[in-house]
Order: sequence, then C-alpha cells, then structure tokens
Amino acid sequence: METKRMGWKEKHHLYYDRVIDLHFNHGLGYDKISQLVPVSKSSIRVWIITFVPEKEKAYSTIMKEKTPRPANQSSPEASDAQSLQEKIASLEQQLKKEKLRADAYDTMIDIAEKKFNIPIRKKAGAKQ
Repeated sequence: METKRMGWKEKHHLYYDRVIDLHFNHGLGYDKISQLVPVSKSSIRVWIITFVPEKEKAYSTIMKEKTPRPANQSSPEASDAQSLQEKIASLEQQLKKEKLRADAYDTMIDIAEKKFNIPIRKKAGAKQ
C-alpha cells in the first residue's frame, strides 16, 4: 500500500485550527504542540504569528478572556497602579545600583590620583 506524504496545504487544512486552539485556549507552546500534532515547530510558529493579523478581533477577545486578574484587584486602574508601583520600585533599584557604581568610580579615581600623583579630575575655573 502506498502512503502519500502530506504537503503544506493538506497539513494546513487538517491541523491549523487545532494548533491555534492548543496554543491560545490551552496555553501550550510550540514544542508541546509539535509533539501532539504532526507539524514542524517552525510551521506552528508561523501559523500562530499569522493568526493574529488574520483574526485580530477574535484573538483580542480570546486573550481578554484568558488574561487572569489577580484576586485582590478587579479594575484595570488597580492593575495600572500596581504596574506603576512595580516600575517605580524597579527604577529605584536601578538608581541605587548606579549611585553605588558612581561612588566606586570616585573611589577608584581618588586612589589613582594618590598612588600616581597625577590629577585626573578637571579643575574648576576657565583655562587662560
């Protein structure tokens, strides 16, 4: 008995909807889907990427339904406030790190100036 290898179009018609369903409704990644469906990971990736422009409205409603909200927050304003608080905390951490770095550079310059007796920092005032 002769077995015919499926081409791209046949696979697309047979498995496209299943791949999209597994990814968006069940949250599976490319690797897991490729184990369940006889389609390559690269094809699955392309299908998922092209799904968004093809069915943009359906995709946005699916993602809105699938997006879980934290139990203690029920409104978008609350999640925005929390994301802003997280951003502030992150920026404060970065600022703290950069201040520590600047202090380390100042200390390094001070040590170099004492050790080699060479002025490294610019002196105040205009050069005449």
